[in-house]
Formats: sequence, C-alpha cells, structure tokens
Amino acid sequence: MRDSDEMEIFVEIVRQGGLSAAARHLGLAPSVVSERLSRLERRLGTRLLVRTTRRQTLTEAGRIYLDEAGAIMAATAEMEARVRATVSAPGGMLRVTAPMPFGRIRLAPFVAGFVRRHPDIRVHLALEDRMTDIVGEGYDIAIRAAPVVDTTLTGRRLMESRRVLVASPDYLARHGRPHTPADLARHACLVANMTGQCRGEWRFGRGKDIRILRVDGVLASSNSELPVHWALDGLGLTQKSLWEVEDHLHAGRLETVMEAWEPDPVTFYAIHTVSTAQSHKIALFMGELLQPGGIDLAPPC
Repeated sequence: MRDSDEMEIFVEIVRQGGLSAAARHLGLAPSVVSERLSRLERRLGTRLLVRTTRRQTLTEAGRIYLDEAGAIMAATAEMEARVRATVSAPGGMLRVTAPMPFGRIRLAPFVAGFVRRHPDIRVHLALEDRMTDIVGEGYDIAIRAAPVVDTTLTGRRLMESRRVLVASPDYLARHGRPHTPADLARHACLVANMTGQCRGEWRFGRGKDIRILRVDGVLASSNSELPVHWALDGLGLTQKSLWEVEDHLHAGRLETVMEAWEPDPVTFYAIHTVSTAQSHKIALFMGELLQPGGIDLAPPC
C-alpha cells in the first residue's frame, strides 16, 4: 500500500462527507476504506477524524493533514500533466552523445536541421570519443560503433562504413607502401587511444581470415580526429572509417594502402534509453535520423 493511496482516501472521505459515500465514489468496500483510514491514523500516531453516527469532524491534526494533502495531490496532478504533455507533444531538452568525428561531420548538420523543423525541441549534442554511460549521464540518444549490449536500451542500425588504412603520398614516397600487417612493424602508426598509451588495435581481413594486430604508435591521442591530421602532415599511417577521410582521398591528400587486407565494415547504431512510444521527441529524432537522407552518409562501397 502506497502512502499516497491512504492520503487520497482520507481526502475523499472528507470531500464526500463520510466513509460510505467515499467508498461508493472510489469503488471500494466500506470496510476497506475504514481499514485504510485506521492504518493512516496508526502510522501518524493521531486521530484525523472524530466520527459519530451522524457526523464526522476533523481534528486539528486532520485539518493540517487535509491542507497539506490537498497541496500535494494538486502538485502531483500538475506534474503528471506535464509528463503526459512531453509524451504527446514534442518539446523540451533532448541530450544526444556521439563520437567526435561522426558528430562533427555527420550528426551536427542533421541536428541543425532538426531544431529548425522542431523549434520547441532543444538539443544538447555532446561529442566525446570515450564510451559514455548513457543512462548514468542522462543521455536520451547515443551513436555508437557497436551493437546494444544493455537489455534496458534500444538500438537501431544507422549505417555501415568501410575501414581503410591511409597515409599521405609524401609519407609513402619516403617510407614505401606496406602490403601485409607484418610490414607495419617498420612503419609509423598513428592511433587513437583513451588509456594514455601509445598503442592501439587494428583489424585486418574478413570472416575467418580476420586478424587483430596490436600496433605501437609513434603518436597517439584521446581525440580520434588527430591521427588524420598527423597523417596529412606525413607523419605515418592511420586506420579510419572511410567517411572520415574520403574528402582527403578524393583530393589526393591521402591514399589507401593494404586494400587486400581491408577489414569488415564497422556498423554504427543509434541507441536510446526510452521507448519511442513513450517519448514523442525521441520518436521524432529517431524517425528523421533513420529515414533515407536523414544524415549525409558515405556509401559503404
């Protein structure tokens, strides 16, 4: 039994002028209403009503309790109305998190268009390369390059992208082109690493031939975009999603190497904490994000 149930029954007894009338109004047996009133009075350690065969009178404690209970019930009704409004009509804050390069290159333009189309929704976009705690940090939606493993979350496949190994023409002219994973031991590797170490894990090959190679980097950063800048400066090789480097490839600033060892594509997911049936703003965001043309995706060719 919730304390709020006993509170509501007490208020209804006073409003209806008696236990029997309150019981009829609430659809309960008079004995149930009487027992719950008695339980409330025992819990408070005082009488709230003085009842005779003809009338009931509030005690001083009863008047205080009635005033406070009325205010609590009114505030609760107002709060529930606001919650229902957030479900039925899109509005309020939407907190979204995504990896730095994906968020900056792909998601930020979509978010800008989304808030123009839905001016009552505000969006906070957090771009971080670390694995955020979606629930603990209060995010509504997260973009992840991994499927959902938490059964309390819901995920939808967003896109698939090739992973390519790239370097600048200048670097390749000076150091030659690697052809196999073993060749990378003689090359400068540029890695993204969140642990403060100058090493990373790169995947090569597909299916049964997949190989995970631990590479020691000459440069590493917790910012996953910096290895691309270092590669452009001719400092070494880095492995990236195609959409992160495609502009540089088309312009000739970077070149792909070891194409025969290209790994399986990486799949990105849009993950949300609340069912789209329970939040209109999440449903709107997810619906537009996942529809064809929702975000500017690089082809998985």
